[in-house]
Amino acid sequence: MFIYIGNDLVVESTYIISILDTQLEKTSSKLQRMIKEFEENDQLHGDKLTAKSVVVTDNALYYSPLSTLTLKKTKELYQNTIDTNYEMQVNE
Repeated sequence: MFIYIGNDLVVESTYIISILDTQLEKTSSKLQRMIKEFEENDQLHGDKLTAKSVVVTDNALYYSPLSTLTLKKTKELYQNTIDTNYEMQVNE
């Protein structure tokens, strides 16, 4: 399943490790180091200026203009749809 994270970016949900609020970047030295490392390896995507969240995957980091709550709801919505479709197929 793929999740739209804004800025014309789509990420496969199985690769998402974490979705963090950008405010955490101001206080977390570990996140700052991780962002710097992804940037040095040209694995940093999206626009930092409009970002509300940071989506961390196993091979890239994405700035998203969508809030962490919106992304969580989107992921849950897709998951519920898949679960419901699966249950309908099993019961038929």
